[in-house]
Amino acid sequence: IEIPIYKPKIEDYKLKMLIYGPPGVGKTSLLATANAHPLTAPVLLINVESGILSVADVAALGLSEPPDVVDLKDFDQLENIFWFLAKGNHPYKSVAIDSLSELQMMNIEHIVQQQLGKPSSSSGAKRTSLDDVWLDDYGASTQQMRRLVRSFRDLPMHVFFSCHDAVSKDGDTIYPNLTPKLRTAVMGYMDVIGYMFTGVDTSAEGEEYLTRRLLCRPYRKWVAKDRSPGQKLGLVVDNPTIPNLINKILGKEHVK
Repeated sequence: IEIPIYKPKIEDYKLKMLIYGPPGVGKTSLLATANAHPLTAPVLLINVESGILSVADVAALGLSEPPDVVDLKDFDQLENIFWFLAKGNHPYKSVAIDSLSELQMMNIEHIVQQQLGKPSSSSGAKRTSLDDVWLDDYGASTQQMRRLVRSFRDLPMHVFFSCHDAVSKDGDTIYPNLTPKLRTAVMGYMDVIGYMFTGVDTSAEGEEYLTRRLLCRPYRKWVAKDRSPGQKLGLVVDNPTIPNLINKILGKEHVK
């Protein structure tokens, strides 16, 4: 049996990254900046949340043109998108899913929709609406979403995900807003998990302004991870973009 053995090269590195944080901090805009680096452009943005206005202003994002976007209308559509990308007959070097939190909600609704009017195998009760979400649905969703995220992660291209944040019941931990088992799986799949937030800086003239920041290592109650070679992203990246993250990981200021 032939065993494929190879030596990994940093130049062949395909980043698998999850960006999470509260609404409005710029996660979608960050994903769109993949269109500004030769190693990650063009990017296909899979829009689950329908909040795509932020990527239309190319000047604000430093882009020559906005990314290509596909609006996800139902969960089954993702299989078609995956196989389109897996076959390789396309121009895209990156794909971004915005966001996993909303996608899991869509997936749970998809599962319930399939079970409407069908009796439960244990109690015989039937669902009457999409609001009849049972405990088993979360288990089924975890399995389906885990397979989906792993499949996209394994595509031979850069893969980016966004996600909302959540706080543990005791308030001691902030992490991606996914069901516990799915969150554990997804965090294991990623090379980089960054928590995005805004901070206030002061200019030389004494004026305050907002700065976007990306936490790339665990700090206090925030979950993060940097599995890039040598953890080159450091603790925090100011005003993060996909180009500067890629360049930091490759150890280059500019990549031709």
